[in-house]
Amino acid sequence: MRLFLSYARVDKPYAIQVVNMLDAHEIWYDQRLYAGQDWWKEILQRLDWCEGFIYLLSPDSVASEYCRKEYELAKMLRRPIFPINVREHTLIPDTMDDLQELHYVDLSNGIDPDAVKMLLNSIYRAERQQLSVRALSVTSIPNNQIAQEPASSSTVIRLAAAAMENGRYDQAVLLLKQAKANGYKSSYIDIEAILKEAEAALDRQTMQVGVEREYRQIVELVKVNATRELGLEAFKAFHLDFPTHDPDNMARYLSQTELAALTMPIVTNGKDQTAYPSFVLPLLEWCGIPTGTVDVCYTVANGSQQRKTVNVPTFSISKYPVTNAQYQAFIDDDDGYKNTDWWEFSPDALASRLKHPDATASRFKGPERPREMVSWYDARAYCNWLSARLSKTIALPTAAQWQRAFQGDEKRLYPWGNKFEAERCNSAESGVKMTTIVTRYPRGTSGFEVYDRAGNVWEWCLDGNPNTDLSLMSAAQEKRVVRGGSFMSSHQRALVDFHYDLNPESYHASIGFRLVQNA
Repeated sequence: MRLFLSYARVDKPYAIQVVNMLDAHEIWYDQRLYAGQDWWKEILQRLDWCEGFIYLLSPDSVASEYCRKEYELAKMLRRPIFPINVREHTLIPDTMDDLQELHYVDLSNGIDPDAVKMLLNSIYRAERQQLSVRALSVTSIPNNQIAQEPASSSTVIRLAAAAMENGRYDQAVLLLKQAKANGYKSSYIDIEAILKEAEAALDRQTMQVGVEREYRQIVELVKVNATRELGLEAFKAFHLDFPTHDPDNMARYLSQTELAALTMPIVTNGKDQTAYPSFVLPLLEWCGIPTGTVDVCYTVANGSQQRKTVNVPTFSISKYPVTNAQYQAFIDDDDGYKNTDWWEFSPDALASRLKHPDATASRFKGPERPREMVSWYDARAYCNWLSARLSKTIALPTAAQWQRAFQGDEKRLYPWGNKFEAERCNSAESGVKMTTIVTRYPRGTSGFEVYDRAGNVWEWCLDGNPNTDLSLMSAAQEKRVVRGGSFMSSHQRALVDFHYDLNPESYHASIGFRLVQNA
């Protein structure tokens, strides 16, 4: 049977799996090369060619206007529809209520023999039916229901930016590549830079979907006593490649000896120590920072700038800023954001929390983007919660620690050196105009391999003045410092000395934070 496979590009790992599973049939699936208007002509030709339509259901595909358009046209052409749910938590919107009525094959937890049998039987029955699936062709459908009109120059940027803001990188890439193919030009907007960012984020998102797909299949094996040992062997191999991905805590089934073989080194006091926490957050990795000195620039009461040399003992700092996924774990935990105890380090902090019974939503979506819209109080509360979950002392970096991890012993002006290079960070010069995924700039790391030290989001520091008595910080009313610049600020604001002093209750779409572990 000739089959058309519709899917969101982020679900490509699932698409390839389905294609391999149905190798007895002739399957066409769009490689999403986005070659201008020729791309849509190819879609229409293949919909006309096919004898059945497979729709891979996921949160991304049901939100994709292009996948939904393909589905609507397949219905108009009276092609048999074969829905396959490939990811958990896929909700069919009310606007697609006819799809809700179709019985779908569930592969969200991996390849299941009964589900595969159901799919093969459905295709077989469609082949045996005497209904003419060729009764309608694309030419029989009114053109106004088929055409994909190119968006205007101003509209395409607005739509692409909105798609990226909401983590729909597939749609953003499509819009931007179509605009580029149609000759879009701007004196001020670097469409190549925006497209490069969208593609990098989409590639990373696709990889994460593939990782989760492999992990879910392992989980299903571990759940069953008869296959648990096989599943755990698979988990140990998986863990070597993806040591921070264990949301269901499969490690709890391993012996202490097996755990020891899987542990990762954490630098503490200059020595390698091993630890495997039972609670794992994605991308929570640590970089060891050795003892050293920094010359911290700070603002005093009269507004003038002063400088002080500070000795900074050994500590570890999170490799990346706190991400949306990491902060969401705090929100979702029944003992997380809901528990006001984490804000009781200060009456002002607790008062702020009571004014915000629900966490302020991040402006930019996507699990690997830095979490923003977080006040200094919220960041401190997150540290308190994570300290309890990991049985470690987690805190915000002091201004001296932040600077030490930024410039190292070379006293650099930027994390990578003394000359600004736009391709190494997400400042205003990048042209992206929004946050980027935290792994985006490997060439912009500091000498200690810490990412996003310049640009992307400002980062809260624990103190603003190296003369501050940290034991009194909980009750202090003074302003707190953010450093490092953001996607909105020029590179001059990403310099090591530049900082803003803000009210600790402030939050903004350009302010986030990262973590430290003190020795």
